[in-house]
Amino acid sequence: MTANDAKAAIMLPMSDRVSELTPEHQAWLAESQALWREAHEVVSGRPDLDVSDVYHVLRNLKLSPADRLRRGLTRVRVRPHIG
Repeated sequence: MTANDAKAAIMLPMSDRVSELTPEHQAWLAESQALWREAHEVVSGRPDLDVSDVYHVLRNLKLSPADRLRRGLTRVRVRPHIG
């Protein structure tokens, strides 16, 4: 692939590039898009909520409680709360 081919591929709409993904990545993308749609529905009419925070919560609900706890504790160490 030449540099021009790579640039052209980047410029394609995502729908044209999905076929280049593996089936596993396509499934992840479809699930992620559904979660983003759900997150947008949740925050519609709620200016106090952030859509990316809601997406993060919806994504984490698919994890086991132990994995959610592990990730939460790791996130606190990386991004300590000031207060």
